[in-house]
Amino acid sequence: MRGLILTLLLTLVGSQHLNYQPDFNENKVYTYNHESILLSGLPEKGLARAGIRIKSKVEISGIGPKLCLIRIHSIEAAEYNGIWPTSSFSRSLKLTQALTGQLSNPIKFEYSNGHVGNLMAPDSVSDDSLNIYRGILNMLELSMKKMQHSYSLQEAGIGGICNTTYAIQENRRANLVYVTKSKDLNSCEEKVQVVTGSAYAHPCRTCQQGNKNSQATATYNYKIKYARNEAVITQADVEEIHQFAPFNEITGGNVIVEARQKLALIDVQKHMAEVPPKEFQKRGSLQYQFGSELLQLPIHLFEIKDVESQIEESLQDLVETTYEQLSSDAPAKALKLMHLFRAANEENYESVWKRFSNRPAYRRYFLDILPAVASHRALRFLRHKMEKQELTNWEVAQSVLVALHSSTPTRDVMEEATLIVKKHCPRSSTLLGKVCHLSYASLCYKQCSLSDSCSECLQLLHGFAGEALSKSNTEEISLALKALGNVGHPASIKHIKKFLPGYAAGASDLPLKVHTTAVMALKNIVMRDPKMVQAITLEIFLNHRIHPRVRMLAAVVLLETKPGLPILMTLADAVLKEPSMQVSSFIYSHLRALGRSTAPDLQVMASACRMAVRVLSPKFDRSGYQFSKVFRFSMFKEFLMSGLAAKYLVLNNAGSLIPTTAISHLRAHFLGRVADPVEVGITVEGLQEVFAKGYSPDRDWETDYDFREILKTLSDWKALPSDKPFASGYLKIFGQELFFGGLDKNTIQNALQAWYGPDEKIPSIKRLISNLQSGIGRQWTKALLSSEIRHIVPTCVGFPMETSFYYSSVTKVAGNVQAQITPSPRSDFRLTELLQANIRLRSKMSLSMAKDMTFVIGINTNMIQAGLEAHTKINAHVPVNVIATVQMKEKSIKAEIPPCKEETNLFTVRSKTFAVTRNIEDLAASKMTPVLRPEAVPDIMKMSFDSDSASGETDNIRDRQSVEDVSSGNSFSFGHSSSRKERFVQSICSNASTFGLQVCIERKSVHAAFIKNVPLYYLVGEHALRMSFKPVYTEAPIEKIQVSIQAGHQAPAKMIRLVTFEDPETRASSSKEAIKRVKKILDETVDDQGIRKSRSSSSSASSTSGSAESTKSSPSSSNSDNRASQGGTQTNLKARQYKAKEKKFYPFGGGSSSSSSSSKGSSSSSSKSSSSNSSKGSSSSSSKASGIRHQAKKQSKTTSFPHASAAEGERSVREQKQKTQSSSSSRSSSTGTTSSSESTGVSYHHSKYNRQGETKHVKSQFNSHSSYDLSTEWESHLPKVYRLRFRSAHTHWHPEQKRSSSSSSASSESGSSHSNSSSSSDSSNRRSHTGGTSSSSHHHGVTAGHSSRRSHMSRGVSIHHNHDSSLTHERNFLGDVIPPGITIVAQAVRSDNRNQGYQATAYVRSDAAKVDVQLVVVQLAETNWKACADAVILPLKAQARLRWGKECRDYRIAAMATTGQLARKPAMQLKVQWGNLPSWIKKTSTTFMQYIPGAALMLGFSEAHQRNPSHEFIARAAATSPRTIDTVIKVPGVTLYYQGLRMPFTLPLGPSSSYNTQDITAWNVFPEIASQIAQEDQSTCEISGGNFKTFDHMSHTYSFNKSCNLIVAQDCTEHPRFIVTTRKVDPQSFSREVHINTSSANITICPAANSSLLVACNEESVLLHSGDSEYEKGNIKIYKNGATVIVEAPTHGLKNVTFDGMILKVTVAAWMRGKTCGVCGNNDREKHNELLMPNHKLAHSSSAFVHSWVLLEETCSGGCKLQRSYVKLNRNPTIDGEESTCYSVDPVLKCMKDCTPIEKTSVKVGFHCFPKDTAVSLLEWQRSSDKKSASEDVVESVDADIDCTCTGDCS
Repeated sequence: MRGLILTLLLTLVGSQHLNYQPDFNENKVYTYNHESILLSGLPEKGLARAGIRIKSKVEISGIGPKLCLIRIHSIEAAEYNGIWPTSSFSRSLKLTQALTGQLSNPIKFEYSNGHVGNLMAPDSVSDDSLNIYRGILNMLELSMKKMQHSYSLQEAGIGGICNTTYAIQENRRANLVYVTKSKDLNSCEEKVQVVTGSAYAHPCRTCQQGNKNSQATATYNYKIKYARNEAVITQADVEEIHQFAPFNEITGGNVIVEARQKLALIDVQKHMAEVPPKEFQKRGSLQYQFGSELLQLPIHLFEIKDVESQIEESLQDLVETTYEQLSSDAPAKALKLMHLFRAANEENYESVWKRFSNRPAYRRYFLDILPAVASHRALRFLRHKMEKQELTNWEVAQSVLVALHSSTPTRDVMEEATLIVKKHCPRSSTLLGKVCHLSYASLCYKQCSLSDSCSECLQLLHGFAGEALSKSNTEEISLALKALGNVGHPASIKHIKKFLPGYAAGASDLPLKVHTTAVMALKNIVMRDPKMVQAITLEIFLNHRIHPRVRMLAAVVLLETKPGLPILMTLADAVLKEPSMQVSSFIYSHLRALGRSTAPDLQVMASACRMAVRVLSPKFDRSGYQFSKVFRFSMFKEFLMSGLAAKYLVLNNAGSLIPTTAISHLRAHFLGRVADPVEVGITVEGLQEVFAKGYSPDRDWETDYDFREILKTLSDWKALPSDKPFASGYLKIFGQELFFGGLDKNTIQNALQAWYGPDEKIPSIKRLISNLQSGIGRQWTKALLSSEIRHIVPTCVGFPMETSFYYSSVTKVAGNVQAQITPSPRSDFRLTELLQANIRLRSKMSLSMAKDMTFVIGINTNMIQAGLEAHTKINAHVPVNVIATVQMKEKSIKAEIPPCKEETNLFTVRSKTFAVTRNIEDLAASKMTPVLRPEAVPDIMKMSFDSDSASGETDNIRDRQSVEDVSSGNSFSFGHSSSRKERFVQSICSNASTFGLQVCIERKSVHAAFIKNVPLYYLVGEHALRMSFKPVYTEAPIEKIQVSIQAGHQAPAKMIRLVTFEDPETRASSSKEAIKRVKKILDETVDDQGIRKSRSSSSSASSTSGSAESTKSSPSSSNSDNRASQGGTQTNLKARQYKAKEKKFYPFGGGSSSSSSSSKGSSSSSSKSSSSNSSKGSSSSSSKASGIRHQAKKQSKTTSFPHASAAEGERSVREQKQKTQSSSSSRSSSTGTTSSSESTGVSYHHSKYNRQGETKHVKSQFNSHSSYDLSTEWESHLPKVYRLRFRSAHTHWHPEQKRSSSSSSASSESGSSHSNSSSSSDSSNRRSHTGGTSSSSHHHGVTAGHSSRRSHMSRGVSIHHNHDSSLTHERNFLGDVIPPGITIVAQAVRSDNRNQGYQATAYVRSDAAKVDVQLVVVQLAETNWKACADAVILPLKAQARLRWGKECRDYRIAAMATTGQLARKPAMQLKVQWGNLPSWIKKTSTTFMQYIPGAALMLGFSEAHQRNPSHEFIARAAATSPRTIDTVIKVPGVTLYYQGLRMPFTLPLGPSSSYNTQDITAWNVFPEIASQIAQEDQSTCEISGGNFKTFDHMSHTYSFNKSCNLIVAQDCTEHPRFIVTTRKVDPQSFSREVHINTSSANITICPAANSSLLVACNEESVLLHSGDSEYEKGNIKIYKNGATVIVEAPTHGLKNVTFDGMILKVTVAAWMRGKTCGVCGNNDREKHNELLMPNHKLAHSSSAFVHSWVLLEETCSGGCKLQRSYVKLNRNPTIDGEESTCYSVDPVLKCMKDCTPIEKTSVKVGFHCFPKDTAVSLLEWQRSSDKKSASEDVVESVDADIDCTCTGDCS
């Protein structure tokens, strides 16, 4: 028994030990040493940190039951600001004194069982001081549990009620308990924090699950000494860490804030604590209470003494700072002023307003900054000013906009905002009304996000929507719906439904604009109630009766809800059954775009979208661009945990190339949140029609004829809803709509009137012109706090830790403008008259912007600031000082600009990160230490590697500046300069010394990435970028820079320097001896006569060694003049001179500029097989093949033509690979001999001898080709599209060469499979350009006879060519024969009057066959530098070149575009070649090329690695169908191709006969292409015989009464502008008559007896006489083209109507798309609704469709003897189990009374059925109005009458 009692006793004692809670006994004083430290910075050593340390003595005593007193004394405060951990804390005496004063009053607190209760303190104790007490008391909070050593619970603390884990250990021998508790400060039920400025960004739950941007945890360690009666905390240590990771928390880097506390018991005394005789008030619990930190901006600290005077001083300082020139510290001063405004009250506001409101500059800043205060006091002040009408509407709008979007929705703020909206915001579509309601809705959105108590603001907006609906005011309805959309609350759904079609009775009658707005209003509700939004939008989408645009927008909102796979598959199934291609294309493209998303929150939906796309892709993969589409680009980087997605939605109605609605949307993922920074939407309807018709001031499109009486004869004709011309748009920022507006028809007409009409009707224009003449001087400034994002949480030491971001800006526009207009404007002046006036404009303007972005993390109170600050300053200053003179009649423009006299910074960006400490008591001791000091960066990071080849020069090499780091120019000094810092500075200057200035870009970057290679560390440090203008020293001062442009006949008079080029003979004089030696060799081989005959086509003979060296030294367009051997140079010199003359695309400037070009571009082109190699190969091969060696040599010289050896990139590579083989010689030989008959002076004898050699060349070529195929067997695996050879089309523009061209074309076709056919084809094409024959004779089937005939042709044409060649010099440089068309002179006017600058002259010469354009730029000083650009445009070919340098010879880029064939498909090719280029172009292009493969992959291109020429770019496009092309792009190193690329328009792929010689000229080839694209948006309907083809290309057959008019096409809007009808004249033939009725004229075309056509306009015969070519009346034009009559009425919507007596074609204007009806259809590109009857129902057959559009007559006297009647089905079908009687729901054509049908046809009609017993009679059914809405129970075929005969009076 005793043992049992002892065991129970021990158990009781043990349990008492574990359960004993620490406490403070009465009449005892416990004294502790206390130390708290808070540091902010990066975790790595060697970087600066900032923080504070507070040491003190803490006395805690029990003063009553569960009541204690705490006193703090002996305070010592110190600041830390330096490199961690080497620096030390520095004591701050003033801060110590301030804290001692604030903490001098002790406070009481309740304490029981380890829990801290209420705190009590005198009113004199500030909230900040009380929070420091809370930090100490927070350590006393303990939750000890019985019999448990480890447990978790929710425990209260200074930061809220958070998840806490305890671990307890006991040392019974020492009577000690060790307690460790860990708090997860991220998992709190009631977390104490303040978050402002991020209400419009939504949390990304998926992003936050994998990456925590902000985390915090705290660890507490206690040592508790217990005795029998008490337990005392003898030691407590706290370590709390806050981590902020803006990017990926693992790989992105993070900033930490460490808070540490220590509490150590040093003494316990037994005496009663002294309680001060003050009244203690309850001041809350242990939880942190926010105080001054909410009003204190974290970016500056200053003492506020007299707030009103400080506001006045700061306001005056800000105005003065920005008056002359905008200072970079202007945003900081604006923030300081805002800080003072926040500390002021309404009396202060009123006092400052009274003083400064009448001074514009001060008033503007006052109204800019006061709304950003975002307090109820500021709102109340603004409301009072509105009541007193002291503010303009514009001032009210901008103030309300900023104030409501900046404010936190407290109760006071909501009351003031509600009063403003109720009393001062008009419920109208005015600017103020829109801004007020939309901004108030945004404020309501923030209130609803923070709490559920937002019913008051919702009630206000719901009431507004109800009132607007009751008044049926469309503008007010739109405003109310957009406001509800901004709120985005589920309670608004039932109100929005009232405007959605299908949900409310009258909603369907509302305009389309209201429906679309109502659907888009659901978008913001997605975040709160996605399920409800899914149900509504899915139902709308599945309802086919709703307008397609509404359904597409509903699908957009549906996909915003991130639906799961079931809903997406339902959507896909609906798309498969969807009749509208607009909707199908839109949904498919949207699903496909979402399926490619990489954002974490979209991964589940993206996978589901990919599943849906697999179902849809076979059907919708290739829908054209005329259908609605969604384009989306997105990227998400895991290492940044950030992403960006851009979406572009194109919504089209009727398949027009111009979309009806376009929406651009940007979405960003950052910091674990998702935001929509910007969204812009534009809707345009009817504007095409307005601008197509132009301005008509006298008539408003009234009609002279009303067609509605005619249309009454149709069955239930319904007009389409007329599109009121308008353009509307909206702007959303962060998901909140800020503004929307539109232009209606009246506004557009007023704008047109302002341009075309006299300005007396618009006084504002007259005032503007008058003010311009007298001079306008304006200065406008705008200060804006764009962003203030703050996140404040308490720390364990009692100080708040704040993470905040501020973005502020000040913008200034200043300028003076004065204009002199001659002649002076009259009273009836029109704006169009400015085009004939002389205007002198003097303007001095400047645009300046200063922007500050500041990121802060650390402590922020009104006493202490310590933490990290990252400052980014952006400054821009663009001065514009111009005197311009415009003389429109003389076609002259002249501008004068002052010279650059001092350095001007255009753009500057500076960024630097500091460790900052400030305290209010000693602001002079504030310290800002760079987080990374440049000297801390290791030397190895700064130095560039240099070769140590010469040991004696090692030191010198190391001291040089690296070319990679610093280029020429002055370094951009930052702070103290040192040799180490200079390594981080890069400067690039572009020197324009001609004009006395240079443009410099200077960059500096010092970052901490060398410590840790993470993104955050790249930002930490110092960065700067500056772009500036700097003056350059010149011999004589520059007075001004003058730019003049003169066009027309006076252009030559403005030339300062005559453009001349050096004579080629002068350049060639040094080579005369070499030419003589070559000539001597030739004379020994052939007689003089033969040389003279062949000289015009010969290049020089080439020795084997010389030409080989030339070829090797100039691969790929190199300059053989400079790098070839002497022998090669001598041999090729004469060839180059001649070929420059014979070449069609001549370089201008005579032989001087062409020899270089021919050697670079013509001889070698960009191929690795140059012309010299070709000559060598052909000569050697032909000498083996025949005995006539010299003739073959001379004839082989004719192969040197531009691009002859480089028509194909692969071919040049292959020739280079095999040029050492014997087969390469034969291949080159064949290339040479193919054009042997081209010599203009070669006789028949020469051609005869060449035939023998030709045969062997062909055989040799084929042998080499087969061997090549064997060697390249591996290429057979490659896709054919980029292996195919492009064959240039042969021109048809020389009338005398048609026979030659066709012969060449035939030979090209027959040899399409040979490797050199393209080269041959190209050479023959070029020969036809130069007047020679174009025939290639190396293909199969070529006989001697063919060659002989070609030789005869050659002789015939050679006369013309020889005559032309005498004009070679004149044809080279157009300036020798014609004056310039335009002269541009940019001149620096010097004080010594010497010419300095540049002159550009342009020359244009054209005829039907060719257009020559040349541009020459020369220096005004006498130098030989020139830039030459020339272009030649031929009917099916164009070439352009750019050359510059000495006499335009140093650098060259050439481009040639040709048409031709690729695998016998019509194709185009663009080839760009270049020679030597400046290094900066090479470097830029190399960098650009790195991105080509990636960009091509994203665009859907495939990649193949081929060794393409290094100096050549080729792009080919072959039309595989009218809508698709195959594209091949060859760049150096890679080949890209895309098969089946969709085109937005139909390609003009007609038969070749359409390209007639007379039709295509050099001038009209490009306009023809543009016209073809424009015609794609027009539609043509055709009726012939018994067939018709609709506007949408659907073909049908029809049968109808010969005497009745049939509506072919008509304008189907409410006020039709045209109707085209036709009827057969003779039942035995297909002849017919046509009636074209427009709103201004009635035109009839009918056949005459002599098979001609008679035309009458308004019953007046026109075009009676054979000499009458056309008739025009108003906007209608009638003319004949042979036997065809053409009527044009474009302003009425009829592009043209053509009729030849049999075939009728109607073409409507593009703006009539979707607005027509009749048998031609509704012209909307949709196939499903072609058979639309007048009542907008779909007919069941073509016959029923045609019959519905027959125009009936009241009597049969007019010939039409039909009427419409409802019929009864002749059988009784069983419907729902009952025998029924059925009547047709649509009438059928029947003969009139007393008429008998003589011809019938079968038509399908829908029937509505009644039970047989209760059925109505047919007569009752005809009179009933129910038949219009009756359902169709069955569809049956019935007989319809189409021809009748009548007896007696049938009227």
